[in-house]
Amino acid sequence: MSLLPGITVHCRVRNEENFVGTAIRSVLPLAERVLVFDTASTDRTLEVIESIGSPKIEIVRKPACGPIPLTKLRNEMVERTTTEWYMLVDGDEVYPERAVEALDRFMRRVGPNVHRIAINRRHFVRSFNFVSTMDRIGRIYRTEKIRQGSVSSGAVGHETPYLIDAPLTPWRTFSVRTPPEVFFFHCQYLPRSSKDQEMQRLRGWRKPPFPVFPYFGPWPAPLDVGDVERYATPATWALALSINGAHLKHRCLRPAWGMPVLWRMKTWPPKHLVTFDDRSNGARPRGSS
Repeated sequence: MSLLPGITVHCRVRNEENFVGTAIRSVLPLAERVLVFDTASTDRTLEVIESIGSPKIEIVRKPACGPIPLTKLRNEMVERTTTEWYMLVDGDEVYPERAVEALDRFMRRVGPNVHRIAINRRHFVRSFNFVSTMDRIGRIYRTEKIRQGSVSSGAVGHETPYLIDAPLTPWRTFSVRTPPEVFFFHCQYLPRSSKDQEMQRLRGWRKPPFPVFPYFGPWPAPLDVGDVERYATPATWALALSINGAHLKHRCLRPAWGMPVLWRMKTWPPKHLVTFDDRSNGARPRGSS
């Protein structure tokens, strides 16, 4: 099958009513099509998505399932894709407008040997006034080359990308990273649904981010941040210290997480820490002009 130019957004959701509308709207300008697989949401997720009213959006209803079937669903979405690229967007990931514009420019320069693109990510933590340092995660893949499922390790339920023609090839050999101005905010540590309590078993395993910093904007325009602090206060910094103390304690009590914590402290301050420019709503390295 001949693939069309452009990107199909894959959004696999379950009980994401608080942010899913904003997440999908934020990437609509970039997408030729948005394929949504809803896995038995019991809140207003489907209603929110349908209210967007875009002809680009296609909704497919699926039953609730565990990790291995979820990976199979991800690959089913790939099989339904008719564009050169597919982009994973969760129901709690929101892209600033300027970041989407920068990503569009970046995609025009990607070479033929690149099959995976990692995008910068920052987590909101507890409120819109606290964010983690920036990390990167694979989010865009070449449709005819990549599937999900970690065939090389046998962990079929884990969504690690692999080359269809050479599954044992390390994914780093066919990956690139976007520049700092291409990023999204991740809202996984905020209330995502009125049914969050029901989802605790599926979402509670995530380790808390460390370190966490106060953040005073700007926020993506479509995101309803409510009553937030616009300037630093002693109470904000005190709460940041409290959050970091709790997260550090939680990590150090888990042996598998001890080394990453020590590594982060050793390499302080992190070189990838960024601030955000009100004029561009983009990102720039700390200390840059």
